[in-house]
Amino acid sequence: MSVDKSKANVVVKTCGVRTVDAAIAATEAGADIIGVIFAASGRQIDLDRAQEIAQAIRQTRTSDDTVLSASAIHQEIDPTASASEYFQACTSRILNSTRPLLAGVFQNQSLDHILHITRMVPLDLVQLHGMEPVDMAEKIPVPVIKVFHVDDQFSLENSDLFTTFQHSIVLLDTKVAGTDQQGGKGVSFDWTLARKLADIGVPFLMAGGLTPENVAKAVEVGGAWGVDVSSGIETNKVKDVAKIRAFINNTKGV
Repeated sequence: MSVDKSKANVVVKTCGVRTVDAAIAATEAGADIIGVIFAASGRQIDLDRAQEIAQAIRQTRTSDDTVLSASAIHQEIDPTASASEYFQACTSRILNSTRPLLAGVFQNQSLDHILHITRMVPLDLVQLHGMEPVDMAEKIPVPVIKVFHVDDQFSLENSDLFTTFQHSIVLLDTKVAGTDQQGGKGVSFDWTLARKLADIGVPFLMAGGLTPENVAKAVEVGGAWGVDVSSGIETNKVKDVAKIRAFINNTKGV
């Protein structure tokens, strides 16, 4: 079973959004997921700004909000499902909800803090972007995007990607040496490593060094279900509307 690689169906997550204007620009351009960062980062935002962005996004939605429940999604899936069947079911159910969805990005932060922010914003999705144990997702009420950092030593067999099916979406991002802060560095990994996951039918988001110029090739080589971009749609570390539109258009083949 292979992942659907139709360009129009490729999911786009624009991450590191810090303003209402950038969130609306991404929404109007066709982004499926808007990411806001609560981890230590130059793109970190506070609760008040996140709530403003959440309100603005919800006002663009054409149907009533339905709160995504991770447990409800997982309970509908056959407990004997394979990895590909499980993650395909999760991603299908998540994207059947009204879009764009709002994801909060955390990195090695306490569960209490994550739960507080999730409730107060409120968030549709939580992204765990650090070294959190995969079973932390079981304690988070909304679906979880779990990052797996990729370097030359990465292998599916030796990762904990399949040790528990509590997260709902897999994210592959570049492991950057010499820093504890991962993500948003504009560094790519070998996309052929991602293809191995696509070839067994597991949908996943791919991040790391993606730009409007290389995203179509990245999707073609890696077979990604979706792409996650931050620095690649910025100019001087500020979200650039023209780059947002170009990235989404080039991803979806518009």
